[in-house]
Amino acid sequence: MKKTLIIVSVIVCLIAGIVASGYIIVKRATSDEAIKSRLLSALKDLGETKIERAHMDFLEGIIIDNLSFAGTSEDLLGKSLKIPRIVIKHSPQNLLKGKLNIYNAVVIAPELTVEKPTDIWSLLDAFKANFDKIDMPAYMDILNQGVEIRDLKIHIKENTQTNSPEIKLSGVNITFLPYAGSFKDIIIKGNIDDEFLGNYSFTMNLHPNIPSLEIEANAKNIMLNEEFLSRFPYVGKMLWDDYKPAGTINVSCRASFNNQNKQKKKDYVINVNLNGLEAMYKNWPFLIYHLNGDVEINNEKLYLKGIVGYIKSGNCTSQAEFRGEFDLYGAKKTFVMTIPNLLLNQEFLTNIPDFGEQVWSKIRPTGLVDLTYQYNVGEKEESSCFLAVNCKDLEINPLNFPLSISHVNGQVKLCNNIILFTDTGGFIQCGGQSIFTELNGVYDIKNDRKIFNLHIPNLSITESLLKNLPTKGIGEKLWTNLKPSGKVDLIANFQGFKEEKDNRYSIEINLKDCEMSDSKYNIFLSGIGGRLEIDKSRFASKHIDAKCCGGHVEGTISVNTETDPYQYEGELNFSRIILEELAQKVTKTERQWSGLLYGRIKYRGSGTDPKNFYAEGQFNVNEGYLSDVPIILSVFNLLNLTLPKKESFHSAQAKFIVKDGIIHIDDGRIYSESIELNGRGDISLNGDLHINVVTGFSRDFFSQIPIVGRLFDLVVGGVRKQLTMVEIRGTFLKPESHSVPFKPFTKSIKNMFELLPKDEHGTTTTTIERKK
Repeated sequence: MKKTLIIVSVIVCLIAGIVASGYIIVKRATSDEAIKSRLLSALKDLGETKIERAHMDFLEGIIIDNLSFAGTSEDLLGKSLKIPRIVIKHSPQNLLKGKLNIYNAVVIAPELTVEKPTDIWSLLDAFKANFDKIDMPAYMDILNQGVEIRDLKIHIKENTQTNSPEIKLSGVNITFLPYAGSFKDIIIKGNIDDEFLGNYSFTMNLHPNIPSLEIEANAKNIMLNEEFLSRFPYVGKMLWDDYKPAGTINVSCRASFNNQNKQKKKDYVINVNLNGLEAMYKNWPFLIYHLNGDVEINNEKLYLKGIVGYIKSGNCTSQAEFRGEFDLYGAKKTFVMTIPNLLLNQEFLTNIPDFGEQVWSKIRPTGLVDLTYQYNVGEKEESSCFLAVNCKDLEINPLNFPLSISHVNGQVKLCNNIILFTDTGGFIQCGGQSIFTELNGVYDIKNDRKIFNLHIPNLSITESLLKNLPTKGIGEKLWTNLKPSGKVDLIANFQGFKEEKDNRYSIEINLKDCEMSDSKYNIFLSGIGGRLEIDKSRFASKHIDAKCCGGHVEGTISVNTETDPYQYEGELNFSRIILEELAQKVTKTERQWSGLLYGRIKYRGSGTDPKNFYAEGQFNVNEGYLSDVPIILSVFNLLNLTLPKKESFHSAQAKFIVKDGIIHIDDGRIYSESIELNGRGDISLNGDLHINVVTGFSRDFFSQIPIVGRLFDLVVGGVRKQLTMVEIRGTFLKPESHSVPFKPFTKSIKNMFELLPKDEHGTTTTTIERKK
């Protein structure tokens, strides 16, 4: 029994001695001074370190108070760290076994100051160098619960080379975790709860042995303002100066940095979600509010993806959509803006730089449009601007056109100072009617060159329209002299050049069943059809036709308006004109003339002086009754003849020339069953006349007349006739006739015109003037 007690006592004493010895060894190894000494020794090659206190608690772990560090090594130069407290947690079980196994470290309220920021590649290389130096095994049973950094404050001071502002972060919480026990893959998670930056989280995957780093960060409800953006060098200042953004955004970022074999591979995508933002572009001074959409930035380009906002113009609010693609390291960029139902007015347009002021001064549009604006810059910094405007009942007041155009619909495009009108239609207010107009054209704002094609279908010609035309003098003269009415289709082409004083133009007028009445002779034309062509130098028609006095008139006309006085020429053909109706309008008498008039006239002249008018032509009368024509009655009164009831002059024909205000009858003939009148002479346009007439009577007819003065028997064309010559003077309505003797002929002649004196226009004209 005693032996047993002795053995037990010895063992207990041995164990107690071992425990006491172990406690003394551990106590010495984990004393405050020992821990402090080890820490200072571990950090001495990296920089200057100060520790106020280091203490190890068996249950709580190692506690380090007020550690301050200032880096002196190449990697840490210009960086300093102040840590109020560090708690290093260990396993008590392993400590009893003589092993110090640290499974977690907590850094509380550290403050990091960076005087000289290190680029990402140097930082990754420093991680790799230090991990390679430690030569850690692939898997270790330490820090398996990671390292926690609570309430970190970061202060990155101003970079004097870039003049960027200081960056201050607070409320940063970070956790470092080895992935699956391997420090070759370290997961870093954290969040920032800063009163200025807001709250956001991030996750990093660090691979020190490669070295590489992958980052994913998310931030919500970041408030944008000048103070916030001023913290970001370059981009922040540019954004505020150019756009003045205000409001909240959500940001997500994915970035990867790989420096394996010093290749410096970088790839990142930043997505910015706009949440009711407001902005105003400095070159487009309109507030855009309630901006929502996404901006994506990668290492090559910036994309605008379906950003939608609202623009206010006047009392109208319009939704705007923005899309774009911008090279970050090159000149190429594309920006597209689409605004449906945008209100255009003077205030809106004059605020647009470059072209807005010019558009207002030239066109002065007001109303709603659908607008698409695109701006492009190429690789060589060549820029182009494209604007498409889909008009929606727009009203415009062109500078060089005195009439307003309302309800304009269609498309107007602007590309590099070139305005293109495509199938644009509207209504011109003129003379109390709305005239529908279609417009296509090109206008160069820079050099003031323009080409316009104008189409006006079914235009009603009225008195008020003509008197309200921009060129009122022409319109009023047309109405006073012709009183036109009806409908026309008008096609006009205008061309203008800055170096020319006047615009070039050509107008095509297609007449559609029009009417007009000559004010002097009251000749009414109806059913007028054809095409008139008008330009700066002439007025012409290759074919025009109309109904007149029951018949038909057609012909051509050409007027040269560049000459002074203007020159004109043309040709008319007429058929089946009712002579009785025409005579009543021209002579203004109730003469019982009848017949159908056919003929043609080819004319030319200049100005309004009748002496400058020249014409030649012929006419025929068929199926007529011409016995009451004053000239015919005058001849019979001279011969003291009474026409039998059966006698009627049914046909007439004449060839004539109009020259120097005189109508020269070269070959005039009037027929009946038994009488033929052949004449030659002149009729003045004021009605004075001088005509020589040879009358021919058949044998049967002449034998019935009791007494006839100087009559001669002559064979004309193989037919024997009794002839006499009469000279007629006076006026057309009041002719004066007397007989003219001539010697009898014994041989036959071809026609009675051989008996008339030769036609000498100069002589006859002088005769008429002498009589006056």
